[in-house]
Amino acid sequence: MNIRIASLPKLLVVGLFSVVVFVFSPSMFRNEAANLTSVSDMLSSSRLSFYGLMWTGNTVGATLITINTTTAPSTSSSQLASPSASTAIKIGTHHNYTLDKIMQNENEALFSVTSGQTLQTGDQTAGVPIIATQSASHTVKFTTATAVPNGSIRVLVQATTNVGSSNDGIPDGDGFDFKTTAPTVSCPTDVSSTMDFVAGTASAAAVTINSVKYHVFECRYSGAGNAAQSFQSNPIVVTSLINPAPKSGHAVGTADAYKVIVQNMDSTYTMVDQTTAQIGVIESVRVSATVAPQITFKIAGIPSGALGNNACGSNTSVTTTATTVPFGEVAISSFSYAAQSLEVSTNAVGGYVVTAHQNDNLGKGGKACADGSFPVDCIVDTTGNGANITYGTKGRWDSTTYKGFGYSLKKITSTGTAAFEYGDTDGNCVGGTFCAKQFADLENSEPSQTIFSSSTVADSENIDVCYKIVISNTQAAGDYENHVVYTATATF
Repeated sequence: MNIRIASLPKLLVVGLFSVVVFVFSPSMFRNEAANLTSVSDMLSSSRLSFYGLMWTGNTVGATLITINTTTAPSTSSSQLASPSASTAIKIGTHHNYTLDKIMQNENEALFSVTSGQTLQTGDQTAGVPIIATQSASHTVKFTTATAVPNGSIRVLVQATTNVGSSNDGIPDGDGFDFKTTAPTVSCPTDVSSTMDFVAGTASAAAVTINSVKYHVFECRYSGAGNAAQSFQSNPIVVTSLINPAPKSGHAVGTADAYKVIVQNMDSTYTMVDQTTAQIGVIESVRVSATVAPQITFKIAGIPSGALGNNACGSNTSVTTTATTVPFGEVAISSFSYAAQSLEVSTNAVGGYVVTAHQNDNLGKGGKACADGSFPVDCIVDTTGNGANITYGTKGRWDSTTYKGFGYSLKKITSTGTAAFEYGDTDGNCVGGTFCAKQFADLENSEPSQTIFSSSTVADSENIDVCYKIVISNTQAAGDYENHVVYTATATF
């Protein structure tokens, strides 16, 4: 978001949002095997790792760096994480740097590292790799099909086919990297006496199926096993793998899909039941969502001046796109509004859930605002007229006396369920004209919140997210930023 404050020194707020996407599609692996059902693999982040290349013209001692924007796997500095996340970058084979800023002057070829970490000899050469890994935990939920005695549950995650590269800690362009130390596998808790689990194991690129290599994460158990045993609230959690870099020929804005296979094996390691799923990873696009095969998730901009459904009852102050929310100048005595449209379609019989969170509050220069005290260089999350709005509790916010940043929702289609809407007048919203919430703050350990959902298949179900901001007259001038992430997850 680009924001200027009237009657004060100009304040520019840049809100970075990333679109992240994943989805799951079970399919029969062989005709005699049954499908495990309700299979989902929730990634803690579905963001592509960054694998770029240095471009010509870089010099030793510089902090501003130019990347190759045409022939590298990652071709835009916008794909790097937010500076407020203290992103570690490796340039070349030995030297580590910390990200400072991205896309100076909106130029995707540029990023800078923090002062005191100037470009070292050898790193300035064109073609030298630039690496910023994005790790994610996999939370795998499923329901068994058959009672398999003394067996195991195996999760296979697609790995690179390059020998020796699957566990070197460098993101691969054709699979998840195992890291140099084995990820932790947390198995489900025991299911009475029928499934008594032992400690999980992890093996890098240990299985090959149809020439595709897979990392193997296994939870063995003793007991008779259970048919139709749900592990929705008792999942397998793998912490954590390195997400892939963009595939060769990757199209920016389109998810790269990878296979995840969940198997129920017997005591002789013969596969009894399995389901094949797909997860998608995609680069940051400054307002993100998570989607993949059999589910489509779209973010669209809304023009300036939109009324009614498209702006939660208020004039939008600016025109948004799918990837930008440029607020422009903001006065301390009036609200500024912006809105975007979210649309979901899926054939998943279990429906979908769309969640949202921000990585941190809006901080000056990407400053971390971890303690919730909101100094003058952090923009407060609104608490509303009654000082009762939180990330989990809606409340009335229709007076500019109460400063900050927040959001509301407006359901456009008759199907799908909104978590709340701007016109609600129940609870803390009684007597108001605008009902709002804060975005959940991951930096403050606040869990992502559901904003839109359905319990069955969906066809172009639509909701608008309405952003609202008003700044106090003591807000420090400067550039502010954070990330808001939308995640769409389908259950089959």
